[in-house]
Amino acid sequence: MHGVVAGSSRESVAAGAELLRAGGTAVDAAIAAAFATSAGDGAITSLAGGGALIVRQADDGAVEVCDFFANAPGLGGRRFADGGSLPALDFHAVEVDFGATRQPFHIGRGAAAVPGAIPGLVAAWRRWGTLPLATVLGPAVRCLREGVPLGEFHAHCIGLLTSILGSSPLGRERFLDADGHARPAGSLFVNPSLADTLERLGREEPERFYETELAPRIADDFGEERGGWITAEDLRRWRPEFRAPIEFRHGDSRVFSNPAPSVGGRFIELTLGLFDELGLPLSTEEPERHLRVTAALRAVSELRDEVPDLLERSDAPRLLRRRAREILEGVAGAPPGGAGETSLGNTVHISVVDAVGNAAGVTISHGEGNGHEIDRTGILMNNFLGEADLFPRGFHRFTPGERLHTMMAPGIVVGDDGALFVVGSGGSNRIRTALSQVISALAREGIDPQAAVERPRIHFEGGVLSAETFGLPGGARDLDPARRLASRCDLFDAPSLFFGGVNVACRLADGTVTGAADLRRNGTVSIV
Repeated sequence: MHGVVAGSSRESVAAGAELLRAGGTAVDAAIAAAFATSAGDGAITSLAGGGALIVRQADDGAVEVCDFFANAPGLGGRRFADGGSLPALDFHAVEVDFGATRQPFHIGRGAAAVPGAIPGLVAAWRRWGTLPLATVLGPAVRCLREGVPLGEFHAHCIGLLTSILGSSPLGRERFLDADGHARPAGSLFVNPSLADTLERLGREEPERFYETELAPRIADDFGEERGGWITAEDLRRWRPEFRAPIEFRHGDSRVFSNPAPSVGGRFIELTLGLFDELGLPLSTEEPERHLRVTAALRAVSELRDEVPDLLERSDAPRLLRRRAREILEGVAGAPPGGAGETSLGNTVHISVVDAVGNAAGVTISHGEGNGHEIDRTGILMNNFLGEADLFPRGFHRFTPGERLHTMMAPGIVVGDDGALFVVGSGGSNRIRTALSQVISALAREGIDPQAAVERPRIHFEGGVLSAETFGLPGGARDLDPARRLASRCDLFDAPSLFFGGVNVACRLADGTVTGAADLRRNGTVSIV
């Protein structure tokens, strides 16, 4: 046995499995799978976004995080300076039709942040990879050149994103038919331009190829003269950051997660701490359990704007716990006001554990894309500057050169009995609630990983309680006590992609390797 890969699409999982069979480690497999999302999740994420990779070494148990998320642009630029004549910022809203509702998303060249996916994944390969980069990129190149059939979930997402994908020639050519409609499931998806780009990346010195070929195109296509923010200085100054993870205990396990400037890890730590204070899990009836989960999620939700300002403080966990307690004490009061804008959350996650116990989890996103390609590369650009979840205090309020905050939180859970779980999710601001509930089920309740992933979920944001009701003994009635804490309740009678997509790779205490995939977002598992 070589290991297990759990991920967002059959192509990304197959790429990781191929690397394990070739003798690669969990990190080789995770990086290969991340690049292969360009084939299996090409409309949902891209290599002009950013992400985070968490790694645990089997020999000594050391855990480290590679932060390759996006930076705020504008270093050396003129948009924040007085004087100078520049084209207007290309930044505008388009509506996405979800059927029951329509929601605006902000795209355009001015929505692009400084991407980190390609240089970050290359840096991770330099640090931990054991196989040649061309071998790691091989599955993605082959899928992009030969083509893969669109899966049902991918086709569904293309349908949701038609107004964004239709904004670029690349998006129209690769994802839409002649009438501008989403191509149906089963249609062949190819992207030979991106295959060429990745072939060159693997064949040439990758850092030099990025610096001399890709970075200048990004600066030209998304710079100030084209209505964007990105400068050549932004691209020169971007660096991957290798960081120590945050670490805390929950149940009989140690949990490692993404540290500052990510907010996701701290939110999860805080949520799980509140679960403990509220006496979760419960052996009592379901309504009381849902009430307490909702109370914790509401308290954390109300701290959303405070977390970024506290992240760098050594006493952040203590301060956040104190503020959460204050909120919990008044939780029976009037519910907060209306909901804010929520992102679709085009984020994917892959978890890998290899046969000897090396573990890696990678989360990657490009927002919803900004409707433009990096010229002649086959790569659609991110719209992180147009993500309301990244800028809850308002758009264009950023400091050039700073790493953007993200909810991404790839994590590793290590049980006192030796069990090992790699966890992560897509889902924008639902990442924190999805992972908190799954980690608690694994670490506190000892639930089977697949059952933990499939359990109905709750999310609380902006006064709105969102909850899945399938499988509840009393159905929607089980949520009646929890509803009192919300100004509105949105119920889902079937698993929904709204609640994220948690994929888990496991090495149990007895050495058994297994995994769990979230069907909410087309999750797939391969035991190799």
